[in-house]
Amino acid sequence: MLIEGDTLPSGAVIDTDVCIVGAGAAGITLALEFDGTPLRVALLEAGNRTFSRRVQSHYAGTCSGLMLPPPTVSRLRFLGGSTNRWAGLCRPLDPLDFERRDWIPDSGWPIGERDLRPYYARAAARIGLPNAGFDPEPWAAEDGGPLLPLPPDRFRTGVTQVLPTRFGEAHRDALARSGNVRCHLDTSVVDIVVGAHDDVVREVAAVTTGGRRLRVRARVFVLACGGVENARLLLNADRVRPAGLGNGHGHVGRWFMEHRVSWPGLIEPSGPDAALWFYSRHALAGGGPCIEGSLRMAPDLARREGLLNTHFSLEPFSKAYSRGGRSWVVLRDGLRHAFRGGGDMVSDVGYHLRNIARDLDCLTENRLRKLFGIDRDPRRWLIKAEVEQAPTPDSRVTLTRDVDALGLRRVDLHWRTSALDRHSVRRAVELLGEDLERLGIGRVRVTMDEREDRWSRFDHWGNHHCGTTRMSASPRDGVVDPDGRVHELANLYVAGNSVFPTEGTAPPTFTTVALSIRMAEHLVRVVQGAALEVDGA
Repeated sequence: MLIEGDTLPSGAVIDTDVCIVGAGAAGITLALEFDGTPLRVALLEAGNRTFSRRVQSHYAGTCSGLMLPPPTVSRLRFLGGSTNRWAGLCRPLDPLDFERRDWIPDSGWPIGERDLRPYYARAAARIGLPNAGFDPEPWAAEDGGPLLPLPPDRFRTGVTQVLPTRFGEAHRDALARSGNVRCHLDTSVVDIVVGAHDDVVREVAAVTTGGRRLRVRARVFVLACGGVENARLLLNADRVRPAGLGNGHGHVGRWFMEHRVSWPGLIEPSGPDAALWFYSRHALAGGGPCIEGSLRMAPDLARREGLLNTHFSLEPFSKAYSRGGRSWVVLRDGLRHAFRGGGDMVSDVGYHLRNIARDLDCLTENRLRKLFGIDRDPRRWLIKAEVEQAPTPDSRVTLTRDVDALGLRRVDLHWRTSALDRHSVRRAVELLGEDLERLGIGRVRVTMDEREDRWSRFDHWGNHHCGTTRMSASPRDGVVDPDGRVHELANLYVAGNSVFPTEGTAPPTFTTVALSIRMAEHLVRVVQGAALEVDGA
């Protein structure tokens, strides 16, 4: 059922079994996993069905450290969350991503790839992928293109499926039909209330867009608001615990990770290059989702070289977008969306106009290529690198003194990277170049920029905010346990990519959905077990 927040009277108390805060990929997945069960579920969404500048303004914050888009640009605050602008890239994390690696301080998950493997097929179904297969050979056979014959002990071919599912649109009807899941729109959580002398969350306080105050009581609470807002809510909830909730060891907000997507290398093919097209994003002849072949570093090579996990795909030089080009696309698509009656979804026009102004030369060059029909020039290929970021405690989300209209302190994103990040990209391009040149495929040039805040002319960000409520086996090392429960609290959980201890190279949404399905199974057992105990008492 979908419920407008202002239809409830001010002071209303919502009693439920499970309260989920945030209706993005994680929150909607969790809620629908409970659909049809005996459990009562309240899903609280700060926005409504469509974008609102007023509601979006609650995300306003600052950025320090390395350059990042401001939170109003990188997040969306309405039903479906940031999937409303998701590129839709789906692939699982690699087994290596879960391992404790001696050359990467503070790496390692308390669960392994095998623990998530059973949930990836269900995640694919929830997103709408035609299948959960990521082995390259069947995709290459369907695509009709050969794979590069690279030595498997150095680089291996992988596949990313691309399907930008808008979770709000795709699952709105299912939420509306549900008899036990109630989705409260325009309802922003402003406090998490804990007991003064115990480890139990009593209720959350919420405010509707119209200013009505509500309280939600539940057996179990789940924060599913993304990598910035999950930490923000925990840090703001400091009335009983001055450092915030779950922050007894100072980890909330720390370990902030992002995917810097860069183009640090260039391939000049030696001859016909049909095999390279498989490694660029393209549609299959038979329809369905787009795919993007990838060149993945073999785990043993990463170990021998002491590198972060690295993933490459390819793009014709003439098709690459700079930061200004990407801002141009955002503004263009925003106008198209508005003309179609969907409202204006561009939340920070000034940010995008500044990017365009700084990049007029590249934009002009791209326009000229299209004008003269050379926008599919295959004579030069850019190597697109997606490298995981080493966990860094000084890369973090903190609160500022400024408060929003709801009374919550705003955030500052202080993004830092390490020397290992840059070294991993450069060295991986060199290693790939050795293989491509040895096979006679082409010559590779490293084209990395030497500035810390810019690795290539075409740098941009994934807006994949990870790590700020990291998962760990011990409270000393993180915020939540392997099931997603906050170590210091009996009934508060965190869902989403904020729990990732390391981020790998894969965009996090696919794994976030798989983790959410796994968490739902756990919570059904927890809540039903608690109900049996109460009934038995």
